[in-house]
Amino acid sequence: MNFYNNKKCNSEIHTIKISVIIPFHGDISDLSNCLKGLRNQNSCFSFEVIVVESGNKSEIKKLIDLNPNVIFISFDTKIFPGKARNIGVTKAKSNLLAFIDADCVPESTWLSEIYSSLKNVNELVVGPIYNLYPFHPIASIDNLLLFPDFQKHRPINNIRHFPACNFGITKALFMKTGRFLEDLKIGEDTKFSKYALRNCNNKIVYNNKMVVRHSGRKNFIQFMKHHENFGYYREYLSPENYSAQNKYRGSFLYSTLFGVRRLLYISIRTLQWNPIGFLRIIFYSPFLILGLSAWVKGFWMRNQQYLKG
Repeated sequence: MNFYNNKKCNSEIHTIKISVIIPFHGDISDLSNCLKGLRNQNSCFSFEVIVVESGNKSEIKKLIDLNPNVIFISFDTKIFPGKARNIGVTKAKSNLLAFIDADCVPESTWLSEIYSSLKNVNELVVGPIYNLYPFHPIASIDNLLLFPDFQKHRPINNIRHFPACNFGITKALFMKTGRFLEDLKIGEDTKFSKYALRNCNNKIVYNNKMVVRHSGRKNFIQFMKHHENFGYYREYLSPENYSAQNKYRGSFLYSTLFGVRRLLYISIRTLQWNPIGFLRIIFYSPFLILGLSAWVKGFWMRNQQYLKG
């Protein structure tokens, strides 16, 4: 049930050095591409791949047959990503964990970079997230809206948060952090990253060679719905914004100003860390504005819900 990829050497030692955990519910082709990327890892050690999938179509059976070395844990009903990751950790044989999402494809050195970063004193390693389809307008903007802090040339310091689709962690720190929230559709990694950074005692490294490529949403309706949810949970997970004295938070203008601030932040970060990528902001600006408007709508909806008690 394990991968034994040995592109660099012919090691016969089959001790599991690291466990890769993938939550999955969605497009079967995404998971297939992710698993292909893991099969092509340029590593000299043994690792296992655990896929926790839920509510998927019958095509998953074919994928299981094509990947006999992968551990598949299946649920008939849909579970959220946080719970899927937590379940994966309980099945992991290694004390080192690597997390990637099914809609991401790792570069060939991804796992070896995580392993080398964690096997000494580090407890947490984070890496960049590139766009798998840079010339697809919706996918390109989807990635930009989700990962403005993990662009090509970002500095290796001042890590204040990280997404769940590209990081490695020791099992000890994972358990100390308190695992992922299991009842959130989106944003479960926001809280997890906050607590993990608090508990890692600065034993964290940003490894810019630890690259995954995220496919992004390519369907317009899915794109808009996701960013509406993203805006909702952004406000839901920010209780510090709630104040009885804030008489403006019920207005749509209040939410719009947060959207404008977010647009400025994304633009500045892109200019700083990926100047060429700023051209995409210009070329695909209609999709950027639409995505941000969906985010503002979700943000405003959460404010309305809060004010109604």
